[in-house]
Amino acid sequence: MRTPLTSAAEARRRRFEEIYTANHAAITGYALRRTENPDDAADVIAETFLTCWRRLGDVPDGGNARLWLYGVARRVLANHHRGERRQTALADRLRADLAAAHRARERARRRFTALLASDQAARSIDGHVTNGDLT
Repeated sequence: MRTPLTSAAEARRRRFEEIYTANHAAITGYALRRTENPDDAADVIAETFLTCWRRLGDVPDGGNARLWLYGVARRVLANHHRGERRQTALADRLRADLAAAHRARERARRRFTALLASDQAARSIDGHVTNGDLT
């Protein structure tokens, strides 16, 4: 038995499928031209159509739906590119921090090695003095 709720859900699903079928190829091409790899394009496409599903009531009818989707895809791409820039900046900062930590560790290792060498030399001299070898 169909209830108004199931009929509304079916109508919503059908409308989304129509929008998706009519616009998927165009949005895919748009995303592929503006990303560096297919995985990023797939993320943009998925986010665009997820937004379409969530905001289906805001999607205009007819050919204006494609324009609306392009607008969504443009904002998704802008967010994606901002995220890439943040990720690159973070990676650069981490590389610099790791390089500085490595240099500091190397300096400490050299100082420790020099200290050990000087301590061993001092003990050797002390041993010779104690034994009377250096009198």
